[in-house]
Amino acid sequence: MDRIAELNLANGLKQGALRLGHTEFLSGGHADGWVEKGALFSVPQLLEQVASAQAHHIGAAFPEATLLVGAPACGAVLASFVARHLQLPVAYMLTDGSLRWHRMHVPTAGQHAVDVDDLICTGEGAREIVQYLNQEGHHVLGISCWLSRVPLDSLITLEPPPFQTYTVGECPLCQAGQLLTYAGVWE
Repeated sequence: MDRIAELNLANGLKQGALRLGHTEFLSGGHADGWVEKGALFSVPQLLEQVASAQAHHIGAAFPEATLLVGAPACGAVLASFVARHLQLPVAYMLTDGSLRWHRMHVPTAGQHAVDVDDLICTGEGAREIVQYLNQEGHHVLGISCWLSRVPLDSLITLEPPPFQTYTVGECPLCQAGQLLTYAGVWE
C-alpha cells in the first residue's frame, strides 16, 4: 500500500501538479519549476492515498508520536487526513501574525508532536512551528512532508524535490537571459 500511495503522489505530480519553467517564489528564490499542490488537494481520493503513504512514513519514523500538527490551510487539511490513518489527535496552528493554537484543540504540554506539511520551500514556517511547539512544552519528533526544497532536522519526505532551487544570483536561467514563466509563487 505504501509504495502504491507513493506512486500516486508521483502520478499526481506528473498529471497536472508540476509547473515547468523559470519560477520566482515570493521568498525571492528561483527554480526551474514548482508544484501546484491544489492539483492533489482537489482530488480527495488522490489526497487520501498520499496521506496514507505519509501516515505510514510517520508511523515508521516516529512511532512514539502522540500528536500531529498542521498549519492552515492545506497543512491542516492534510494533517487531518494523515491523523485518521494513525488514529492520532490533530491540532491546528494559526499562522496569521503570531503563532498560536486554533481553539478547536489546544493540546496539553508534553505531547510527542510531528509537524505535517505538504511542500516546504524555504523551511521558515516549519522552523517557526517547531520552535513554538518546543516553547509550549512539547517534544518535537520531526517534520513530515511530501517534498522539501531545503534540509531540516528530523525531516522525512515522500519524494525528493523534482526541481532545482537557486538564489537569484546563482540562477542559471537568469544568467541565460530566460524570462520568468511564473512570478510570485507560494509553494
